[in-house]
Amino acid sequence: MLSLLSLPVPVDDGATVHLVGMQMPSIRLHSTDGRTIDTTQVGSTGIGIIYVYPRTIENGRTPSDEWNLIPGARGCTPEACSFRDHFTELSRLGVVDLFGLST
Repeated sequence: MLSLLSLPVPVDDGATVHLVGMQMPSIRLHSTDGRTIDTTQVGSTGIGIIYVYPRTIENGRTPSDEWNLIPGARGCTPEACSFRDHFTELSRLGVVDLFGLST
């Protein structure tokens, strides 16, 4: 099994610097609490975060063996768990909206 310590440390190559300050297009998404979220409103009163994670398996469907090999695919991804675990700290830093988007 691959250890997280053996993974290379990411290097910022500047390839996304052009995205700073760009506006998110208006996309209406359904949330698990029944609300409809307009992406242009995320963070309208502070910092907004939308993070994307591997698709969540649909209720009543059985994932393939290959799907089960993806770290976090059957439960909380490391990113999602980190956002959950650090939400209080993120709030203190000005985060008012935090959404996970299953692909």
